[in-house]
Amino acid sequence: MARFFLDLEGIPPHRCVTFNEDDAVHIARVLRLKPGEQVEVVLAGRVYLAQLTTVQPGLVQAEVGEPLDTNSESGLALHLFQGLPKGDKLDLVIQKATELGVTSITPVLTERVVVKLKSNSVAKKVQRWQRIALEAAKLSKRQMVPQVNQPISLQQLPKIPQHQLALVAWEEERAGLRPLLQNSNYQSVSVLVGPEGGLASGEIDFLLSQGWQSVSLGPRILRTETAPLALLAIIQYELGDLGGSK
Repeated sequence: MARFFLDLEGIPPHRCVTFNEDDAVHIARVLRLKPGEQVEVVLAGRVYLAQLTTVQPGLVQAEVGEPLDTNSESGLALHLFQGLPKGDKLDLVIQKATELGVTSITPVLTERVVVKLKSNSVAKKVQRWQRIALEAAKLSKRQMVPQVNQPISLQQLPKIPQHQLALVAWEEERAGLRPLLQNSNYQSVSVLVGPEGGLASGEIDFLLSQGWQSVSLGPRILRTETAPLALLAIIQYELGDLGGSK
């Protein structure tokens, strides 16, 4: 059953909701749904069944029913900081990270980033990345859409609270990830991966001074679009819900 996110704080008193233009076109012309058929809608993080009442390419409305007893969100907050890669690699990272249950995604402009962002195009890029996260959240049956933030510099990274784990993947590190995750009770984990070419040693020094811990992902070098997905999957398995509810 198709799932849609509605930008509402809760159910309206009349229980009738109107879908945005993009979703209306998708429901009417792509899915070809008819009045009386049902879809899932997410309102303020809760999933409801909704019965379509009006279906036109420019106007789709539904009556919201009772909430479903379901939870597809991990109890672990996962924040990905991704060195801005070339081409459309970030699209893939956003899509797959969303499927893996990430909470937020922030592109990072590091020393070896070769992409040149024009100031007048950043907002459009972020909107596009957010749409990718939205579509991935729909297909993976998420109950929230990860926040995709504007690119920041390494120096603009948020400070790491004492109760939070912050990991940076570094190919020159020998310490593995497993000891940091065993017998831990972290509620929030931040992950940082460099762009093509990795992070410079000076950047690693800076991160270590800010409370980040460098980790190895094994004997093989992973691409910039592979490393974050490997990290997120491992962390979600050990501390989150990828291995089933705990």
